[in-house]
Amino acid sequence: MTSHPAVLELNSPDAPTRRASSDLASTVEQAIASSGSGSVLLVAGGVQVDAPMAVLRALLHTAYEQAAGHRVRILSPDSTGELTPNQAAAYLGISRPLLLKLLDDGTIPARALPGSRHRRITVADLEEYAARKTKRRRALATAMNDVVDADLYLPAD
Repeated sequence: MTSHPAVLELNSPDAPTRRASSDLASTVEQAIASSGSGSVLLVAGGVQVDAPMAVLRALLHTAYEQAAGHRVRILSPDSTGELTPNQAAAYLGISRPLLLKLLDDGTIPARALPGSRHRRITVADLEEYAARKTKRRRALATAMNDVVDADLYLPAD
């Protein structure tokens, strides 16, 4: 089996791709609606395969988004696949220098490549960092709302 990236980015599609995605979405939607079982028989290049409903729903969602002209990111949050620092920074939506600081101070773990200064970061570690960041952000928002609700906030004059 071939190796697959932990994150697959589908950029904003052009008009022919949007039309093809729309056609694909319609076809998959009809196949799902007419299927009485937990899978649908797909034929591609003369090869037949039973596609599970969960995979078809993911394909349908992807096709809808591409038909609407949206970018799509497919990721495996539990993947052991690794990203380069540039890819990891893009994944988190932060600058590369900030990511390097987070790697250097151990906030996000990284694996050093043997005999090199280059590093790799797992998607699982990036997801864990993002979850911690979201939890902190929510706690801060709650605390700020508590201050406002208690009428302890002093607006600037």
